[in-house]
Amino acid sequence: MPLLLVVSGLPASGKSTLGARLARTLNLPFVTKDEYKALLLARLPELTRDVSGPLSFDVMWHVAGVTLAAGVDTVLESHFYHGVSETHILTLAKAHGARVAQVFCHAPLDVLQARHDARVASGRRPGIDLAMEYATLPAHCCWTPLDLGDAPCLTVDTTREDVLPGILTWLHAQRESSPLRGCSDGADGLG
Repeated sequence: MPLLLVVSGLPASGKSTLGARLARTLNLPFVTKDEYKALLLARLPELTRDVSGPLSFDVMWHVAGVTLAAGVDTVLESHFYHGVSETHILTLAKAHGARVAQVFCHAPLDVLQARHDARVASGRRPGIDLAMEYATLPAHCCWTPLDLGDAPCLTVDTTREDVLPGILTWLHAQRESSPLRGCSDGADGLG
């Protein structure tokens, strides 16, 4: 039974960095919406945001389905949306007999805003990193972990020292227990 490891959180919360490190360390595929969006925009720069966003999510869901169908544990990362993404994730897991676990990344609002502003200023990811004010983001953005039923959830503060060792220990414990259940609050001390 493959594991679908969902890495969630607001933009600039450290999801991509942490997800890529987890995938590399565990030798797993890293399925991330922003990489697919970057490829689409590189080939089709005229794509509007209302087309490129949903299309890149569709590609992400498809690729995750391919890896899970092959029985491969998969790291899935994006800025998911409450009320929308949960259904996609749970349907994907059910279709492929996968267990689900979530790592929720967060940081203080001022840190998120500063990180994001630096990304926008760098210009490295046109069409992806767009100016925004975090304080005005709606509730459906990933301010809190996704509601994935009984799937275990670990919350990490990405402003702390290296949280990867603590996450790996948590994941090992989740793999050893069956079924995966519950949410670990207060895990901000990992590292």
